[in-house]
Amino acid sequence: MLDTYSLDTMARDIRDNNAEKGWDLVALHDWHYDKYKIPAVLALITSEVSEALEEFRSQDLNKFLTELADVQIRLLDLAGGLTGDFESYVVSKHAHNTKR
Repeated sequence: MLDTYSLDTMARDIRDNNAEKGWDLVALHDWHYDKYKIPAVLALITSEVSEALEEFRSQDLNKFLTELADVQIRLLDLAGGLTGDFESYVVSKHAHNTKR
């Protein structure tokens, strides 16, 4: 059921799928020991945002939203590798933003 599908559950599912396909995953030790892996993933997220911009310019809403989904998937894959509780960061930041 989608309404109970947390960000952390989705991150685990995304990472499980990526691991099953043999794709390279970010892990917490990469934060400390690999100065290239996390920036490379951030560049991939940026490329998905750029693709979304291109779809916006072409005024294709469905493709635009698909690219935003790619951004979310890559972001959750990254965050899920660094913490099992990314959702608490999102909730905390949102609460902070509501008070600004």
